[in-house]
Amino acid sequence: MNGWFIAAGTLLTAAFFVHVVSGNRFYTAACPGRNAAADKAYEAWLMGRCGVQMITADLALGAVFLLLLGFGAIPRNFQLELFLLLTYGGWFLLWLVSLGYERAAKTRYLRLCHWALFLTVALLVLLGM
Repeated sequence: MNGWFIAAGTLLTAAFFVHVVSGNRFYTAACPGRNAAADKAYEAWLMGRCGVQMITADLALGAVFLLLLGFGAIPRNFQLELFLLLTYGGWFLLWLVSLGYERAAKTRYLRLCHWALFLTVALLVLLGM
């Protein structure tokens, strides 16, 4: 058993459910409408919806594989562990870069604190390796 991976997988499982319920509700409220005047905005919103679904799959798959590794249901695999480390480490870094590039107010860093989850998961994976 690897408690670091179990902790990371548990965090991702919780994040998955929060993302599916609250994230979907939050994103749906941002829909610009389906009229012709907002056609480009609606198309951009739909493209964002694709991103939301990709994140849903990433959270679920990350949680599943970390829990499987953590409980010893699958053998340790350095490449898989490195992939998970780089995925969540990359999300952490790129999310902070994105907020900085958009010159987001400091309050947005706290309100949109996804970076904290990504950093925590990356550190837990690193410790488990």
